[in-house]
Amino acid sequence: MLYSMPNIVFGEQRSDSLVLERMFCYRRNLSCEITDTTSNVYLKFDINTNKRNFTMMCVPSLFHIAHGDRKYITESYGKIKFRNIQDYEFKRQIFVSTVPHSSSTFSTLREYLVPNIYGVAMFKEHILSPFNSNNRIYYRYTINEVSAENHLITFKPRSNNTQLIKGFALVQTLTGRIVFTRFQGEYDLMHFDISTEFDEMCNDKFAILPKKCTVKNTFKFLGNNISSTYTAIYNCDQTLPDSLDRSTDMKLLRNIRPIPLDSTETAIYHKFFGNIVENDTVETEKNKKSNIGKIAWNILEDNMLSSIRAENENGYLRLSPIINPQYFSYSNSRGLSYKLTLGAQYKFNEKRILKFNSRIGYNFKIEQFYFNHTLHFDFNPKRNGWLELQVANGNRITNSSVLDILQEQHRDTVDFSKLGLHYFNDNRYQLTCNIAITDQIEVMPSIVFHHRKAVNDEAMANTGQPTSYKGFAPSLCLKYQPHVSWPVFSVNYERCIDGILGSNMEYERWEMDASYRRRYSSLKRFNARIGGGFYTNKSTTYFVDYINFHEDYLPGGWDDDWTGEFQLLNSQWYNASNYYIRTNVSYDSPLLFMTRLPIAGRIIEAERLYFSFVQLEKTRPYFELGYGFTTRYISLAFFSSFLNGTFNEIGTKFTFELFRKW
Repeated sequence: MLYSMPNIVFGEQRSDSLVLERMFCYRRNLSCEITDTTSNVYLKFDINTNKRNFTMMCVPSLFHIAHGDRKYITESYGKIKFRNIQDYEFKRQIFVSTVPHSSSTFSTLREYLVPNIYGVAMFKEHILSPFNSNNRIYYRYTINEVSAENHLITFKPRSNNTQLIKGFALVQTLTGRIVFTRFQGEYDLMHFDISTEFDEMCNDKFAILPKKCTVKNTFKFLGNNISSTYTAIYNCDQTLPDSLDRSTDMKLLRNIRPIPLDSTETAIYHKFFGNIVENDTVETEKNKKSNIGKIAWNILEDNMLSSIRAENENGYLRLSPIINPQYFSYSNSRGLSYKLTLGAQYKFNEKRILKFNSRIGYNFKIEQFYFNHTLHFDFNPKRNGWLELQVANGNRITNSSVLDILQEQHRDTVDFSKLGLHYFNDNRYQLTCNIAITDQIEVMPSIVFHHRKAVNDEAMANTGQPTSYKGFAPSLCLKYQPHVSWPVFSVNYERCIDGILGSNMEYERWEMDASYRRRYSSLKRFNARIGGGFYTNKSTTYFVDYINFHEDYLPGGWDDDWTGEFQLLNSQWYNASNYYIRTNVSYDSPLLFMTRLPIAGRIIEAERLYFSFVQLEKTRPYFELGYGFTTRYISLAFFSSFLNGTFNEIGTKFTFELFRKW
């Protein structure tokens, strides 16, 4: 039968409907948690390249299999530690691979090996689980009894969307526990078929963890066709010591491998390493070539087309690909920009973590290079205690003299390009500390130093104005959140002091802000920000540079701060008003309007609605309305602006999303 709502017959639920309700309630009724659960795990990954062409080299992590052999195998054995069902860490103890350079391939598939079947989303922020009651409106269910102990629940989506799957599950009749499930779907160019078997220990934390998971995947892109199978077996019996002789990995695997290799897999090993039956050690790749062309291509891939990663137990280093289309973005107001990211972390212990993040890029519209380097040290996670040093440059900015120029003009009709304004480049150095003095109140003192230099020194000197401004400004930010479900309220005060470290400015700036983020069922999200700011004590020349009201020329994609910015507002207005009052609201949903369309709905991952408002000094109210959606290829949004209720202009914004999650 097809299921939509519980069926009631003579005051009692039908048995098939009752089984479905028990399945929805099983995780909620289970008292055990999987916090700090450790298990031995065996992983095997087979790759078969059916079709390929030169474009395969441009796909992250596939460069090394874009030429040469068509079949590869990778095996590993180690420990997996679960902090929760979606937060886990795998410590590899044995690793053998025929992929050149033992490179990581299709790393995005690893998260599919631990499906959170009872959660709203199976895999982090995607794939709506049919086993969660919040998502029942998106699926149709058929329920059949297969034995006195088990029922078979078959499900299929009501609409053809990339966030939905189809398949079946074998469910215990009395408890609603899922014993086995198999489902198919498509997400981010991956056509997956996942089979998961769960542990038989009911009423135990292992009941929601997979015992065995097999992911069959097909990847098709621009004529390339690759099929792969990823197998994970959890809770293996053999526990290995922390230190091992890596040259004997093949021998150890042969002794503890929980499932045997088939003839095809054995042949792949034999071709790559030689006779693995007679040799226990794996030291070098067979037929390893050293021709200059191959070495050059390897260097290009390792340093240009793929992310550079290095990690160990205490830390990691990650650099985004130098050549990657997904780091391009465009909007009407910002133009075209390109950026790179670098991240590093070192963990001294569980309470002391040092992080370094760098974002660099170039904006082609204003022809400016941007950078933002942050060194962050966590010293008290319990009280959100951290210390941060930031070195960055900001957008080109005019000093307060522009306010005098605009004083007698109607600001809605100002053409900044004809004012002949003098611009300054801004280098900023900021030291910040944060600590929660209570569960509701956080204090964040900081010291900021700005060094602004005129873009055209000669023109400034000819007008008799300074060509360089320095500002030393202590600041204090107070944050208050009465409850986790309430908004976060903040007040920020900054005062620039004349005469310290060459500072030749003096001002005071106040900003108030309230931000609210709430997640609803089925990956729906509501974001809202309201705030304002103003300058006081303006006894010298100063720069209007707000913290919560500025423009970012290097956005980061769908999940960046689109909801807290104005997309069509002229960038000059951010620095041309002594005060502002603003509101930004957005609403996200994986299934809203376009997802219901036959063709477009298949690839759209999420949709978003925007509303923004700002009131500036001596201007009419400014509004923006927008609609956006994200797909596996791009994120695209359309915006329209209004002045005092009258239509002003329309614009777009897009960023590349292709392989962003890889």
